[in-house]
Amino acid sequence: MLRNAFRPYHVYFLSFTWLFVQLILFSRYGVKIVFDSHRYIQHATEMAVQHHLVWDRNILYIGYTALLALFLKLQLPFEAVVVFQSLLSGVAACCLYALAQRLTGRWQAAFTATLAYVAWPDLQAWNFYIHTDALFCSILTIYTYVLLKAQKVRQLLLAAPLLGWLLFLRPNGIVIGVATFFYLLFLLKHYSQSIFRRVAVGASVVFILLAGFSFNRILHNIFSLISIYQGGSLFGGHPFGAVTSSAPLYIPAATAPLWQQLLLFIGHNPFYFTKLFVLKFIVFFAQIKPYYSAIHNISIILFIYPAYLLAWLGIKKTILSQPQRLFFLIVIGLQATIAAATLPDWDNRFIVPLLPGIFLLAAIGIPVGRQLGVPSSVRPAQVSQGKP
Repeated sequence: MLRNAFRPYHVYFLSFTWLFVQLILFSRYGVKIVFDSHRYIQHATEMAVQHHLVWDRNILYIGYTALLALFLKLQLPFEAVVVFQSLLSGVAACCLYALAQRLTGRWQAAFTATLAYVAWPDLQAWNFYIHTDALFCSILTIYTYVLLKAQKVRQLLLAAPLLGWLLFLRPNGIVIGVATFFYLLFLLKHYSQSIFRRVAVGASVVFILLAGFSFNRILHNIFSLISIYQGGSLFGGHPFGAVTSSAPLYIPAATAPLWQQLLLFIGHNPFYFTKLFVLKFIVFFAQIKPYYSAIHNISIILFIYPAYLLAWLGIKKTILSQPQRLFFLIVIGLQATIAAATLPDWDNRFIVPLLPGIFLLAAIGIPVGRQLGVPSSVRPAQVSQGKP
């Protein structure tokens, strides 16, 4: 009874919550320019002022630096950038609500997923950083909505510009490319087994070659993984829980190709690498940090951990089609794997793009009574079956 009485006002409540959180966070953070911000700003300045594109490591972030260059060209302050990022998070919230409503047919699920998204400060705070994280999170949420709601090929094509933006916003945009490839492949399988068999092998070979080439270029342009592995840090340089080895580590020659250095290091130090990888994987999802306050860590445990449990229940619901389920699993699993295999997630920013999807799955996973169940006639059959 109370839920039905609240229904006409729940969207207003979400809007007010989003606006309130944005104003509170803006008053606290203003415009946050941190370590990586300076190189983004420098690269953007080269484009906007000197009309010159520098082909250095920042080219992998051109989807963001080009946006900064546009604001610089228009002589707008960085406050305008964070306002843009904040407004885009509002658009993403609308898309998250619409996707949850479309998948479940329940406004309660849409409300829950969206409220978690707009109210969790560890996610929304990134709107006020001159950094790629907020934009990547918002565009990914919008892209997921456009991709998963598409029922025809021309509707799928609408998602292409957003995918292109994600691929060049930051290097781990490749995760979304991988997830999209398998989503479309299994969508094709559901649509036509014969076409799927003809396309799958050739497309997979081409995709693996492109993904391998892209990953190799990313390694060349960003950092040395070997030096990161040697440190054994789980928290980005913080000594707490750092992994050590009882025997001297084998360090491959720096002149060898980077992919070869990785294989040699892992092959000669298998137990050390496995321990480091597994612990970083756990730390990635745990999110609590030794340098966070007790209140911050307790909030994560009380809010995020139940969301994980509900998301696990949600991913198993038949309300999701096989391609949709695979898309979420690949995005979450591959992002966590890359974080565990590369840089420690010092400030939980690597998990930020995953949180809207986790909140969506958690809302789907919330047990509901029979009276709140969605009749099959109400559900969009084509979407639930994954047909284009």
